[in-house]
Amino acid sequence: MMMFQVSDLAGARRREFLDEAKQDSASLRDTDGSVLVMLAARRVAALREAASVATLLFAVEAVLARTDKPTPVELGGLAWLVEFDTDDRVEALSEIRNAVALTVASEDPAPLREVLQAWATTASVMRDPARRAIHTASADELEFAEVDAPRQSDDG
Repeated sequence: MMMFQVSDLAGARRREFLDEAKQDSASLRDTDGSVLVMLAARRVAALREAASVATLLFAVEAVLARTDKPTPVELGGLAWLVEFDTDDRVEALSEIRNAVALTVASEDPAPLREVLQAWATTASVMRDPARRAIHTASADELEFAEVDAPRQSDDG
């Protein structure tokens, strides 16, 4: 990573500094010796969201290591996980961890946002006792019927 000086921003190297920041990152040494780094906003958003969710994951995993019946307060920002049984929680946490890794690798917060939204929506459905019963009930063979394949209509 190339180091730029404050004076470079006032001169012809300003474009070089900005282009390097867009490509990856650009470092700028201030006159007091401190170093600032410029990153694209999308990259910063991805890193912040990944760090925030990773922190939540650590806290949730610590809670789940000591109890199978956590309270929403104990789960904090992932309180909706309380709606799931142990197996579904394990699956959700695995998908969230993978989405964190993908978000950091791609520098795009979209994968993480999508996974969190999908699991939170599923938890919302499971919060309703009638919907929970439908989604968790075992399928009985008698509940299914054979149907014929669709046929071409004579209406043409």
